[in-house]
Amino acid sequence: MSGRHYHEPEHGASAAFPVSILLLTVCGISAYLLVGGALNSGERVGSKVYLPAAQTQDR
Repeated sequence: MSGRHYHEPEHGASAAFPVSILLLTVCGISAYLLVGGALNSGERVGSKVYLPAAQTQDR
């Protein structure tokens, strides 16, 4: 009987599955950023920073 012995632990693990998940994730994030940049239509949106009002102490 030539075949796998299913009662023994696997000795040679493949790295194809984790690498493919990593590449799919990188491609998905890149596509998300490219589509978001295209939908932005060149408008630069700046960040607004609100500083707290200065407090003075009277003694």
